[in-house]
Amino acid sequence: MKISKTGFTNIIRCDRYAALEEIYRKKNQALVTFSDNMDDLMTSENKIKTETLLNDMYDEDDEDLIVKEDIQLNAMMPYYNEIEGLTAKAVKKMFEGEFTFNMLDTYKQKKFEMEKSGYHFYCFLDGFLAQSHGFKVFESKATTSRKYMDMMHNKESMFAYSPEGILMLTKDLGFETDEKYDKKLEKLLDRYSDVGRYVYDLAFQRFVIEHASDKPEGDQKYYLAVLNKDYIFDGKKDENDKPIYDESIIVFIDFTSITKLYLPIIEADMQTVIDNLDTMNANPVPLGKHCQRKDRKQCPFFDVCWKHVPAKNSILTYLNNHNGFTDPSGEKHDRYDLLNDGVLDLLQIPEDWLTRENNVIQRRVVEGNEPYYNFRKIREGILELRYPIYHLDFESFPCPLPRFKGESPYMQSLFQYSIHIEHEPGVCDKDSDNYYFLAGDHNDPREALIKGMIDIIKPDGGSVLVYNIAFEKTRINELARLFPAYKDRLLDIADRLFDLMDIVKGNTKLYKNLGYDESEAKKINYYHTDLNGSYSIKKVLPLFSNLTYKGMPIGNGSEALVTYSQFPNMDPKTFERNYKDLINYCKQDTWAMVEILNELRKIAGVR
Repeated sequence: MKISKTGFTNIIRCDRYAALEEIYRKKNQALVTFSDNMDDLMTSENKIKTETLLNDMYDEDDEDLIVKEDIQLNAMMPYYNEIEGLTAKAVKKMFEGEFTFNMLDTYKQKKFEMEKSGYHFYCFLDGFLAQSHGFKVFESKATTSRKYMDMMHNKESMFAYSPEGILMLTKDLGFETDEKYDKKLEKLLDRYSDVGRYVYDLAFQRFVIEHASDKPEGDQKYYLAVLNKDYIFDGKKDENDKPIYDESIIVFIDFTSITKLYLPIIEADMQTVIDNLDTMNANPVPLGKHCQRKDRKQCPFFDVCWKHVPAKNSILTYLNNHNGFTDPSGEKHDRYDLLNDGVLDLLQIPEDWLTRENNVIQRRVVEGNEPYYNFRKIREGILELRYPIYHLDFESFPCPLPRFKGESPYMQSLFQYSIHIEHEPGVCDKDSDNYYFLAGDHNDPREALIKGMIDIIKPDGGSVLVYNIAFEKTRINELARLFPAYKDRLLDIADRLFDLMDIVKGNTKLYKNLGYDESEAKKINYYHTDLNGSYSIKKVLPLFSNLTYKGMPIGNGSEALVTYSQFPNMDPKTFERNYKDLINYCKQDTWAMVEILNELRKIAGVR
């Protein structure tokens, strides 16, 4: 049996994964066990249990319930492939040697394979550089150097550039370190951390190479190739209007020392993988971070293993539940430990374990099935608004590669806005008071977007209402920096931004400024059992309005950006339909804010 890097990193998640994948692939022909006794492999009881798991993987029409299409990933895939090509370009610019890579056909990449206990582990390398004195391995990842540069120790980054322009750990560059530094370094050795997951992949490759029969000799180096967070696109394009990026868009991070530390970990993990493949034990296992809940790498069998956890009002509904719960004796209880002990429902957590006042409020709302309102705080928040109110929402394209002059990797490139103008409290028409902008192609729309927006949002002191302010504020400040001719007007808009979520949920800084003490300012303003721990506008809206996104051709942000990404490939009729659907989706977002605010006024008695 052959196991790839992807297969390895999945099987090592837990002792159950290999068996679940066997059932998923082979269905009723799967040979798995539900006990420690391999003689029980084909018992009727095991067959019944296998059938039960199959019901969680396939519906009655044999439709697959495990593999879910990721439309956003599909839209970004051409850019991810291009990053591999840029990596190759940068390698050839910086290093000498014979370089092997292929961004279109994995099977034409350099491959290494090793055997252990009858299993064959293999890896294809994004880039392999053969040199006279050794070799270098490159793993290309569609992320940026920011997450590594942001690893701090004593207020300084744990990474710095070598004289050759390679990003390295300061320890490897000879800087003095201490125990605290080494403690922070452990994050790189956690395969589920945002920085460790990529290094783990590279370490697996190193282990396979070092145990392969055709292992190359000489010095070896292992690099992650990522996008440079500081790269700014100069706007140059080729004759086909495609951006031209120079080699500095790619940063190489030297993880030779860390992958060496990983080798005994990989060796132990490999033995675990072999044991799991040998036993194929499908018994339930404890839930934990290996499930990667709500992560883009969430386990494909998540719904199978988590089906006993309530979808509504589980203990994971508690705000800040990742911090755990503390009992009266001072003992802290981790959320996963509680789930594995059968503490699933929000109400199963004793009230005297809830040290956060907001959690107490949540529990009492669910217990009494009555919403909680802090009428005074809601009212005072609303009274901070100034008219006319400009309800604003943006849609953006988070492109891995910058598309327009001045952009950096993953800069959220705006392509649409909707604005509803509320002239006086409750005086706003859904259609006649709505203004919008939507780019009709992939040419640079930013200046036209700015001009349209500042023409609509007058310099009259009116509040610019958004939902979840960080996104809009960052985008407007970016535009102000990139287009200095409009800087004053844009910064004026940024200064007038007001977050509707601050009224719905609360905001400590806002309410402290309004004279509330720390304790009261921290309390949430509103809670309803149907929020299920989330204050997203999609959760809040049904509680204040009959407005719904259900049935809309475009009903969420991912669908919006994917639709925009396909504009150049659409025939005129398809384009016209999708263009209108995008306008209606963004319009729905700002009208949702109008309706929520209007209902809050009624609840709080504000006229």
